[in-house]
Amino acid sequence: MNELLHSSLIWQLWQGFVRLCRQSNAARLLRAPFFVWLWGCFTRPARVLGSGLHRRLERLNQRLWRFGQRWGQVLEESFPMRVHRALYRALGRSRVLGWMFRGGTTAVLCYVLGSYGIIDYLLRDVLSIPVFSSLWDELLLVLAIAVVLKQRIHAPAPMAPRTNAVDVGILQFLIVGVGLAIIRNYAGLYSITIDGFRATMQGILWFYVVTRLLRTNEDLDRLYRTLVFWATVIALHGIVQYILAVPIPSHWVDAAEQSVRTRVFSIFGSPNIMGDYMLMFAPMALAMAYVTPDWRKKVLYVGITGCMCLSCLFTMSRGAWVGLFAAAVVFCLLADLRLLVLLIAGAFASLLLPFVSSRIMYLFTGDFAASNARGGRAMRWQKAMGYLMAVDPVFGIGFGGFGGAIAMQNKVRYWWTYFYVDNYYMKILAENGYVGLVSYCLMLVSMLFAGLRSWVATRHSKRNPMTAGLLAGLVGVLVHCYLENIFEEPYMLAYFWIMAGMLVWMGLQKKSEQ
Repeated sequence: MNELLHSSLIWQLWQGFVRLCRQSNAARLLRAPFFVWLWGCFTRPARVLGSGLHRRLERLNQRLWRFGQRWGQVLEESFPMRVHRALYRALGRSRVLGWMFRGGTTAVLCYVLGSYGIIDYLLRDVLSIPVFSSLWDELLLVLAIAVVLKQRIHAPAPMAPRTNAVDVGILQFLIVGVGLAIIRNYAGLYSITIDGFRATMQGILWFYVVTRLLRTNEDLDRLYRTLVFWATVIALHGIVQYILAVPIPSHWVDAAEQSVRTRVFSIFGSPNIMGDYMLMFAPMALAMAYVTPDWRKKVLYVGITGCMCLSCLFTMSRGAWVGLFAAAVVFCLLADLRLLVLLIAGAFASLLLPFVSSRIMYLFTGDFAASNARGGRAMRWQKAMGYLMAVDPVFGIGFGGFGGAIAMQNKVRYWWTYFYVDNYYMKILAENGYVGLVSYCLMLVSMLFAGLRSWVATRHSKRNPMTAGLLAGLVGVLVHCYLENIFEEPYMLAYFWIMAGMLVWMGLQKKSEQ
């Protein structure tokens, strides 16, 4: 048998490949950052810390530090920096805003990032300031990157890079995205391709920023508590909307569902986004009940979690309910298995509510099957696959081509029927083909594995429930993305990767402490 194996063509090709690698520089390919990352996702994170990417980032930090040693004093004495220090001193003494500015620029950025959705709503929908309302998020990203560089320039010693497996996971998706944008330029219009590329990629960059921006556990607490605070405000607003039975468009509910009197949406204008916002932060609020030692605060955070769950129910979004259940299961498995009993009891109790039971039982009726085939997700997904196969299933239709907001705004191919595909993975597949979808899923897998490592790294820390809450919220959003275009909203994409950065940073911080 061995002689037969060694004489086979496959064995001979393998031996030739091994000899080629030994005799040439091809062996370096196996030490490339992508392959080190891919192997590190499923083995040990130490392999990523020994990769070429880590060494390059280490050299970059050293260059930034040497630049600071040479020119740092000049920068500190420059006019913009003097204005910056004077402004912070004045605002730090303010009775109203002093709490926000006393922690420095990083603390301010943590509060701003925690209020990302609220600021976006105020600037875009309330104030509508020309130019600034549409560019404020890009300006914030540039400012945050500048703060990260400043930290490394003025550090007392070269800072160690916070390399992790997700860095290369995101990098490979960005590189693949650039290649797809070049290969498949949608309808020859570069403006549509650039807009579609930016809508898909820009929010992901917040992961790089957050993992490098956070300095201490105090910064993490500022960001974490700000996220939970605003989610609590939005949850209470949603409950008030349900009590007042705010009017909603008729197409939000099928005519056959008479028991649904309203669907809450708060400031988002969409009950599906509202539901996703609640399921994202409900596990984080419950985690605070485990972290705080004060029993009164424990009761408060449990009540806040209940408000978020109620508000999610009142959205009547079945996709959000599925995501919330998935997030709850993950949190129970990671934080407290005893909660599984309460989760099952709560799930059965919710079925006793008329609007919940009617929304779920409607899925098994002939009216729903007909509606789904006529204009529901089944028809949308089938048509998206048809367009994809007609253009290019490997490289896709192109960024901004079909299934999302950019395509809905442009509608270049007038003979197509344009709509949201109500499945973000299907949208990635339609625009970027199987190459883009595989690359996107690899990025998400690297994030989930890194999140699990952070949970393991903090398992003996009192902050371990916080990692469980973050990871549970992220899993819930990914489940909901199968039923909605959640990441079409820029603030939801930013929130997701800000939370992912917080989760991975907690694991890196714990390893550095050890």
